[in-house]
Amino acid sequence: MKMVDTTDPQAHQDARSLFEDDAPRRSLAVVDRFRIHLGGMYHAQVGPEWGSDGRRQCDFLHHIEIPFAGSRWVDHGDRALELAPGHAYFLPGNTPVGRRCEEPGEVLYLTFRCEWLPGVDPLLDWVERAPVCIGPSDKSDWLAWLQSERDAEDNHMLLVHGQIQTWLATILPPLFTIIEQHLRTHAQFEPVFKLVEESLGADLRITDMARAYGTAAHAFSMAFSASTGFTPKAYLNRRLNQAAAELVIGTELTVKEIAHQLRFSDAFYFSRFFKKQNGIAPSGYRRRFRGR
Repeated sequence: MKMVDTTDPQAHQDARSLFEDDAPRRSLAVVDRFRIHLGGMYHAQVGPEWGSDGRRQCDFLHHIEIPFAGSRWVDHGDRALELAPGHAYFLPGNTPVGRRCEEPGEVLYLTFRCEWLPGVDPLLDWVERAPVCIGPSDKSDWLAWLQSERDAEDNHMLLVHGQIQTWLATILPPLFTIIEQHLRTHAQFEPVFKLVEESLGADLRITDMARAYGTAAHAFSMAFSASTGFTPKAYLNRRLNQAAAELVIGTELTVKEIAHQLRFSDAFYFSRFFKKQNGIAPSGYRRRFRGR
């Protein structure tokens, strides 16, 4: 199937035309462009430090938790979900949860984000997202990866991608309904999202986004908030934090180097921003998700 270049000015019109086709072609087109970007797969021992001390925190990466030993809980809204061995659990990004852990445990977890049009994960704005059990999973299913010398790691990651797709297919509503809303929003603000992806950094301003949209800052902010459900500043912070989290987890860059890459004035300002977004400093975040 021919892919549409979403950086081309005609891309969003071409993408919208997909939804005017017959259902089978539409389904193939939607699924063909839906991308899962695996951030990492980690094996860790956890304890009470995994808890959030009563605070509600969120991450902009999605997580799949596969407990091997011990029990933990996540609180979302007025519901508590036990993360018990023998099952896998989806903890969606952009979803504040409280975490409780009263005993040592062992867990394997995956981090990932999704993408359809460039830059924004459509699942982050899925209204019904919530922590949920996604099916049975046992440590024996992962022993080959845990005990291998990683000789077959590339092929194993293909299997992991396939498993994530299978899990998501069991819990998501029809993907078309999520993508359709995602596309409508992005089509209207395509110049803004393009600017953010090309110039993402702490020095990017709302006035820059408004200029790309073609209106004054106040009019742009009103239109953007009404259409997307969050302010331009909240969107910028979301994307900046997502980029920061990926660099903290996925690279060996120092805090100072990450701050420089994302154009923060200094490492202190970056660390303060990161802690406000995630409830934990960058170094602690790296230790939590990488075990060091």
